[in-house]
Amino acid sequence: MVDKSTKMSYYKSIVRNKREVIMKFNSLLAGVAFITLTACNTTGSISNASTNKFDKVAGNFTMPKAEVNVTMPKYFFTDEINKTCTMKQAPADFFSPPNKELDLTNEVTYKWLEDLKDYNWQEDHSKDHNNSLNVDFLELTDRTDFITTVLTNSIIDGTIEAQANKAIDLLVTWAKAEVIMDSDTIKDIFNKPKSEQKCYKGNSDVNAVCHWHTAQEAARYAGNVAIIANLARPYMDYTELTHVENYLNAMYDKYIVTWYNYSGSGNIKKMKWGNGFYQHGHGAIGMLAYAHWKNDKDIASYAFETAFKHIDYKVNEGGFINNNSFRGVRGYWYHSLGLNNMLGMVALAEEWNYPVEDKIYNKLTDAVQLLNQDAKEYLSFLESLDKVKNKHGNLYLVYNGKEYYGGNGSWDHKDARHHIHQHAKYLDHLASTYTKASLETDKVEYKLWKSKSKKELTDTMLGFNPTCITK
Repeated sequence: MVDKSTKMSYYKSIVRNKREVIMKFNSLLAGVAFITLTACNTTGSISNASTNKFDKVAGNFTMPKAEVNVTMPKYFFTDEINKTCTMKQAPADFFSPPNKELDLTNEVTYKWLEDLKDYNWQEDHSKDHNNSLNVDFLELTDRTDFITTVLTNSIIDGTIEAQANKAIDLLVTWAKAEVIMDSDTIKDIFNKPKSEQKCYKGNSDVNAVCHWHTAQEAARYAGNVAIIANLARPYMDYTELTHVENYLNAMYDKYIVTWYNYSGSGNIKKMKWGNGFYQHGHGAIGMLAYAHWKNDKDIASYAFETAFKHIDYKVNEGGFINNNSFRGVRGYWYHSLGLNNMLGMVALAEEWNYPVEDKIYNKLTDAVQLLNQDAKEYLSFLESLDKVKNKHGNLYLVYNGKEYYGGNGSWDHKDARHHIHQHAKYLDHLASTYTKASLETDKVEYKLWKSKSKKELTDTMLGFNPTCITK
């Protein structure tokens, strides 16, 4: 059940503040109308009197004023969609179900997407197939990625209005069903027993429960919904926009900004705690998608500033990414995941006219070159490092006199992933476009990645296709 303090009502106004929003009515209406919306929360702040660990670190937050006057691209990730980036599905193999048509007006496709209204992420995550080592989030990402792909393709082929109208129907359906809103928040995690507050229990226990995945994937889902909403917004009428606005505000308050400011790049204090850099630009993409929806440059500037501080701190000499690169038998795999998300942030920064320092480009160049080595030899290198535990029993690896957290990884070879992360579908493009290095295509790690990523529609880590950016 959804907590009363966070449950949204779509037929009763909960007035916290009013903001004038400029929206474009659908094709039946002419001109631009100014709408005063009553939203669940439009301030971008967290207000709570609790004194638990979350609030001491990231609570009672007030968004700082923008330091950089960013410009927001028309389509969130670009001002103009690259006409050559049309996405297609790979043919289904013998063991897979038939592909669904990339058409939201198709009845079978629409029904599959609509069914998310009955899905419970919190409940699914509690099942045996999810643990610290593995997390099955595809019920969420497969659907949001599918819609973003269809909308992007339809902008290219000129069918956007028909597809956007169906996407809007889906967003309203999910909003009314309050999809994701009963998932654990960061604050909920700190109310759980201490033994359940750290993935892998901090010492490579792969079967340990990982509640952080619940809040993290709720935040990613919320960000992906915001990306869809931005693409479909020009075709929303007043009622539709109000539903989506309230839904996004609630998810931002409960998941996007809270996850970002505690576990994501917004927590500058936590940069030194050993966490790495993960999906959705470590939470920054959700922040930017919401900022785009609200036309809020303060949120956007804050997300870029904190994300690049995080990247600067996390990428060390030699291109190693603190935590990602040291996660046991999947260190190589997680390194590629972190790198992909960092480069995605660089791509967005260039489109939003946020300045990126040369040292960031140089560090990411080193991080690309680190991937151009044998993954199995890299694992042997990690296994050769000294390992120490702190007073809490958390595992660290020692390299060049510095300790890197490695307690959130397996050291069992059967769990290895000796290839680039399959959800980083366009990492080769990002590397060659935004660094001075490129991935070596003759490597077995590269070829295995290309084979495994064929079935991916888009970049699941970023929530958009970076090859669709027109530079």
